[in-house]
Amino acid sequence: MKDYIDVDRTGAYDCVKCSEGMKCPPLSQLVDLEQFEQMSLVDDANSLPQILKGFYTAPSGPTEVFRCRSAAECPGGAPGSCSGGLVDTPCSSCPEGRTWTGTSCDACEGRSAIWVLAVIGIFVCLTLLYYLTTSKVTAKATVLFATTASFGMLVMSMQNLGLIGMMTVEWPSTLDGILSICKFLLLDIDSYGFSCIAGQSEPIRYLMSALIFPVGVAWLSTCFAVSKLLPERYHWNGSKVTSCIGAFLQVGFSTMSATSLAPMMCYKHPNGLRSILKYPGVLCGSADHDMMLVMGWILLTVFVLGFVSLCAFAVSMVPKWSANRDDHLVAAVRFLVFRFRLDSWWFGVPLLVRGPLINLPVVLATDFPPIQIVCIGMILTTMMVLQMLSWPWKVPMLNLTDCIVSFCIVLLVTTSALYLNVIDETMYQFASYITTATLSGILVAILIMFLMTIFALFNRAAMGSKKELKIFSLGSVPESEDLTRRVQALVDELQIIELDYLTTQLEGMSVFDVNKITTCITLLATEVAPPAEDGRTYKFNKRIASSSFDPALKRKAQSLRSSSLRTSAAQIEATEEQNESTEHNTEDNNNQVEDKKEVSQSAWM
Repeated sequence: MKDYIDVDRTGAYDCVKCSEGMKCPPLSQLVDLEQFEQMSLVDDANSLPQILKGFYTAPSGPTEVFRCRSAAECPGGAPGSCSGGLVDTPCSSCPEGRTWTGTSCDACEGRSAIWVLAVIGIFVCLTLLYYLTTSKVTAKATVLFATTASFGMLVMSMQNLGLIGMMTVEWPSTLDGILSICKFLLLDIDSYGFSCIAGQSEPIRYLMSALIFPVGVAWLSTCFAVSKLLPERYHWNGSKVTSCIGAFLQVGFSTMSATSLAPMMCYKHPNGLRSILKYPGVLCGSADHDMMLVMGWILLTVFVLGFVSLCAFAVSMVPKWSANRDDHLVAAVRFLVFRFRLDSWWFGVPLLVRGPLINLPVVLATDFPPIQIVCIGMILTTMMVLQMLSWPWKVPMLNLTDCIVSFCIVLLVTTSALYLNVIDETMYQFASYITTATLSGILVAILIMFLMTIFALFNRAAMGSKKELKIFSLGSVPESEDLTRRVQALVDELQIIELDYLTTQLEGMSVFDVNKITTCITLLATEVAPPAEDGRTYKFNKRIASSSFDPALKRKAQSLRSSSLRTSAAQIEATEEQNESTEHNTEDNNNQVEDKKEVSQSAWM
């Protein structure tokens, strides 16, 4: 019978159904499966029971099927078959003294020394990081900033691709190779021969990789304490040390979140057991798994969630610190705000949490790729919309590039659905729920538009009038009287500012701030106080005046202030002409007196 295998070794029949990962043609017997390699030399391999590629069974339990982490690691065929010299269940590790390179288990010769030098280099780089964070934070984007920001965005984009590659989707071999390269930027140290110094024990390797971040923080804190024992000129500044620690955790945040969540990603084998996705040799629920979970929860709670909470608190307090001139507190969170426009200082926090949010669907739905695709697509789309609304980067081209990259990554996640196998009943129900929720959202939006239309018919103040409703305006606006006083006070202050000082301040602004000023000037010149002369000279942008649609808003082509200024100028000019005339008359009288004196003196002669 097809899909059944006789597991009795005594000659009696005991047929059981073959599980997923096994191929059982008619008349399959357990003895033939155990002797597959020898039998395949005599008979046609397709007529023999065998293990499919991507699955593994141990020789001691040939019908207990395990799913391998990668199909390339398990060639199938006979029980116990592994590629590249891998051993253990299910082809999860290399023999002692060797490390997995992606295709085979290679000898560790020389790799241990490289790792020792790498660890020393990390401590040196962390120390140098303190002395490298000396550049000032300005509103404008310098050439050096644009270069470093572009490189940082490149690394961040490739890290996001690495996180996408962790989805349990059977990617094509070409695309899987590209995603594997991107995973290197997640600092997946197991991919760099870490087992050569940590050994083949997966719990020990996980423990050592999780300790990287606490050790880094402890090293910088120790350097700060030691500097206080040296002469004063060598003392480290507390704010800069805090910023360095934040920069270190920020750069490795995607790695830190992925490491903390790794023990929680358990996938299911055909035999009903579960293994950790990254460490398939560790069964979920075992003692090793419990130890890894404890370390993962500590790393997640203290360093991931704790760091995000501190960053969120700092972002909420930075405007207050800046207004109170608490510059040392602002300097402590320099790592979080220096890359963004000063009015989009908060964007560092959403950017920070994007990595953990991408990882979360893989943790919660490891065995259900369709759920991962939908959730990750929603997360990335939300982040893309937020980035487009805030336009946070100081360089406009970086904002455009970030939008293009985000759109392409969303498209990549969406098209990954094409690589899914036939969905089961559970995933069909999930698709039905998502479709229903999407249609419900569309219907809610249509209902809101319908209610707005009905409400506007009975309340003309709802939209487009001076007294707008908060619910339609999506927020409140200041009272006209208060706004008028503030504008007038600002105009008075601008009049007494020296021209050179104003020029210097405008030159120091970013391109976004300058565009806001030009837009404001255009708005005021068009709607509030159109100049008496050629009003177009005050306009930097094209804009249609509201008076073109409402004649009641038509204003004369001058403001009261401009009229008074011209009157004052005329009075000053008249006074100056009068003074010049008086001086001229006085000079004529003096000349006449001198002429009379000369005539008198000539008469005496």
